Amino acid sequence: MRHFDLRSLHFGDAGEVWRRVPVEVDPFVYGGLDYEVPEGSVDVLLTAARVGGNVTLSAEFETEVIGPCQRCLGEADVTIQVRGVEYARHGESEGEEEGEEGYVTSFIVDLGRWARDLIAEELPPKLLCRDECRGLCVACGADLNVEPEHRHDEP
Repeated sequence: MRHFDLRSLHFGDAGEVWRRVPVEVDPFVYGGLDYEVPEGSVDVLLTAARVGGNVTLSAEFETEVIGPCQRCLGEADVTIQVRGVEYARHGESEGEEEGEEGYVTSFIVDLGRWARDLIAEELPPKLLCRDECRGLCVACGADLNVEPEHRHDEP
C-alpha cells in the first residue's frame, strides 16, 4: 500500500484511532549509492487523532536500510527507529513551507513518500558496514578491512 484514505477511519466516540499498515517504500539513492528496505516495505503504526476537522497523524516504525558501505562498498545494514507527525485540516496538509508539498491531499495520505522521507531523516551521515570500517585504498582500491597491512612502496 502506498496511499491511505483518511475517510476509511471510523472514529465513533473516540478522538483517536490507529491502524497497522504495510507500506511499500521505493529504493532510494543516498550519498550517490542505492539503498532499500527489506522486502520493499515497512509495517507502519499509523495513529490519527481528530479534533473537529483537524487530524494529527503519527507514523511509527522500525526498519533496516540495506545497501553498500560508503567507505568500502561492502554490505551495510543499518537499523533505524522512525517517528513522524503530519497535520491535516479538512483533508489537506497544513503548515507546509512555501513550495513544499504535504503528504495529505483530498483526505489521501501518501504513505509511501512520507515513510521514505522519514527514513531519510533518520539515516546516519554515513552508512557503514561497521563503525571501524577502514575503507578502500585510494591508490589501488584494495579493501583495507581485508588487507589491514596493505601499503604501497613510495618511489
